[in-house]
Parts: sequence; structure tokens; C-alpha cells
Amino acid sequence: MREVFLSNCEKSFVQKIISEGHRLDGRSYNESRKLYIKFGSEYGSCIVSIGETKVLAQVSCEVVQPKQIRPNEGILYINVEISPMAAPQFEANRQTDLTVYLNRLLEKCYKDSKCIDLESLCIVVEEKVWSLRVDVKILNHDGNLIECSSIATLASLAHFKRPDVTRSGENIIIHTLAEKDPIPTVLYHYPVCLTFAIFKNNILVSDPSHIEEGVCTSATEDGDTGGGLLVVGMNQYKELCLLNLTGAAIYNTNIVHRAIQSAAERCKNLVDLVKKGIISDDNLRQKRTKINFADMITTDHAQSLTMRDLSIRLKNHIISAKMEPDSDLSEISDDGQDTKPEPSKYDVTPSLPQTAEIKAKQGASTWIDISSDSDENSN
Repeated sequence: MREVFLSNCEKSFVQKIISEGHRLDGRSYNESRKLYIKFGSEYGSCIVSIGETKVLAQVSCEVVQPKQIRPNEGILYINVEISPMAAPQFEANRQTDLTVYLNRLLEKCYKDSKCIDLESLCIVVEEKVWSLRVDVKILNHDGNLIECSSIATLASLAHFKRPDVTRSGENIIIHTLAEKDPIPTVLYHYPVCLTFAIFKNNILVSDPSHIEEGVCTSATEDGDTGGGLLVVGMNQYKELCLLNLTGAAIYNTNIVHRAIQSAAERCKNLVDLVKKGIISDDNLRQKRTKINFADMITTDHAQSLTMRDLSIRLKNHIISAKMEPDSDLSEISDDGQDTKPEPSKYDVTPSLPQTAEIKAKQGASTWIDISSDSDENSN
């Protein structure tokens, strides 16, 4: 299935409300969606959701032969997979440009920044080392995939514990969790990738949705994109680990400075949230509490298909609908004031004489016959 592109009316509408200080979901420019982190029954498995964007991350390990250029270091491999479950335009077992883009950014953020102690993964120099594989699977795509995938990768790596190893002569014994306690992964720092959308007039929006990403990276009628996506990777010590720009060029350096300042504050809060989640998960495991992903399924998730696809919430937005004084369809109370119409999922349109309209209620639909003025005069 091909991707459905935004129309010019939708693009102009989003650009107009953002220039006026509003967003579709009612958030401010620096406000992010609600973050939720849930760990699975195994070490290194977690689901991270930012709004409606959901990502599953799973870390696994195996004993392999090290690289010749790094004989005393382990190996870290990151794999990103986007299936049709995330969005209908993606195909199963086929890489897209978005998949390669996410994979490269995650490798730059976590491998090039050297946040993991790869030397601690060495078992025997030049013979055997641990190889960590992070499988990132996109469950639902609603914008800001890089930030959600980055938090899921960080949480799964910090939560993962590999089996303990004992060497007796030339033999290597890998102990189970019942024999010896597993060894946690050593992280020097906790980098997180944060996404900002750049619109015209130097407007910087954090945590963009899928529609906002499509508007800021799409070309205008003049052929100019006029915006782009800025990805900032930063750790809890406010050290810059990654900087990537997609879309138009930045003409004002103040935008990058504002994005880095906003990322420094949010990154520290995200790292503290991940650490608190890992500590609470360890306490539950010590109490022998059953842990799985079933706790995430709530009534809101089970009834998600009954909700509307897009909910628009604009602050300080007042709709003044005035009816004509000669209209016979206006409902007026005894006090002479207009009464509030009943909510309906259908658009309310006035009916013409000698026609019938259908009225949607909680029960069955009923037909309302409206007679013309000529019939009333004849009677």
C-alpha cells in the first residue's frame, strides 16, 4: 500500500495554526507527549510508547570470535525493523530509507559515542567475546520514531544482564540464572536522541507528530521545504553525542542553540525516568512478582478502535455558530435562549422542505418527516 501524502489544504492549515502558537493536539512548542516504559519478563526486553508511537526492543547475546582490529572488545549490533504493523505503507522483510536512517542514527549514538564498555564483554582475548544484539521493532508509527527507538534501545541495554562465565583451563562454562547471578551491562553514560521540527519563521517544535513531520519536511508551492527535522543526541552530563539535520538548511544558528538547551533539560529527565524504572523492576523481581507486558493492555487500549483517528485540540479556539432569525429549525427554549444541540457523530445540516433527514442517537435511527409550508396551509 502506498503512503498517503498530505494535501495542500492540510499543510497550510498545520502551518497556520503553528505560526499562531497552537498545535493539533493542544500542546505547546516545548511540550512532549506522555512517555511510558514497560519491561518484560526477560532481561533486556521493554516497550516504550510516546503518545501513540510504540517501539519494542529486545537485547540478546551470544559468544562469537572478536574482530581482528579489536581482539579484546565485544561487539554491539543494532537492527531496526519496520513491519506493516507500524503503518500500511511498509512491507514485511524489506528495508526502506527510514529503516536505514534509524539504524545509522542509533549506531552513531550508541556505538560511536562509546557509551558501552565493550572490553568488559571480552571472555578470552582473540578467541571469544560476547556479542550484544539489539532488535528494535516498530509497533506503531505516529511520529518521532528516532526518539522512541533511542529510549527503547537505552532502556533495554541498561536493563539487560548477560550470564556469568567461568573458565577452567581451555573450557568455558556459561552458567544459568539459577546457578549464578547475571552480570549487568556497564554503561559509561546514557545518551538519548531527541527530535525537533523546524518550521518557517524559526519556529522550533519538540516531539513532532506524524503530521507535523510530514508538513515540516514537505516542499511548498515555491519548491522550498522551508523546514526540517533536527535530531540532537545528548547524555545526562549535557554532552553532545549526535547532531543530524534532515530537510532545509538552517539559516539561523540560534535554532541549534535553543534545541541543545531544550534537549539538555529533557535528556536528564528521561535518563532519571529510565533509571527509576529499572530500579523498580529489580525490586519487583526480588519480590518474585510476575512481570510481563499484559499489564499494558487496559480498557483504553482494548477500545482504541472506537476512538477517532485524529483528535484536534486547539487552545483558546471559540466557534460562534449563529443561526438565521427566520430559520424554523433553530431550537429555542422557553426563556428565549438558544439551547445547546445534542452531540452527534454526523454533521448537522439544515433540511429543506419536503425532505427527510436521519438523526443518529444511541438507539436505532428514526426518520423525521418535515412537511412543507404548502401542506400546512392546505390543512
